[in-house]
Amino acid sequence: MLTNKWIAGTCDISEPLALREAVFTREQNASEPDQDSLDAQALHLVLYDDGRPVATGRIYHDGRSWRIGRCCVEAQSRGQGIGDLLMKLLLLKTFSYNPTVIRIHAQQQAAPFYARYGFTAAGEPFDESGIAHVEMTVDKETLKIPSACGRVKGFYDFFEPAAAAGTED
Repeated sequence: MLTNKWIAGTCDISEPLALREAVFTREQNASEPDQDSLDAQALHLVLYDDGRPVATGRIYHDGRSWRIGRCCVEAQSRGQGIGDLLMKLLLLKTFSYNPTVIRIHAQQQAAPFYARYGFTAAGEPFDESGIAHVEMTVDKETLKIPSACGRVKGFYDFFEPAAAAGTED
């Protein structure tokens, strides 16, 4: 059974850090340690499969806009829709703060995943820890919710009817 927990950055964030270490540092060979100064101000989400942490992401305000970042799913849990659920929950929480735009630094290879939600590139690719990234943005008007994510009870209730009606298969 999938469950989730939100963790303030001022609390024990060892679970999200361990997932990020496994994915970004060990699996993807990022050139820098994954923990950064933004962790303390972020709100971290961890998804659990039968009590075992399998995915994480964080949201924070950088003084200019709301950001979603450090999203990852452990290797053995990929391909099960967990990344979609993670993204839905992160978007739901971030939009609850009524942002005008949400930004993300997406790994270039993952940009098509984020584009499914309406994120569009907002600049040229850049290097972050030895991995090609691109900044992407979305707002309520461009937000798309893939129908595969519609199984989360109450998810569409949060968004304007136009956003829910704009779903795709």
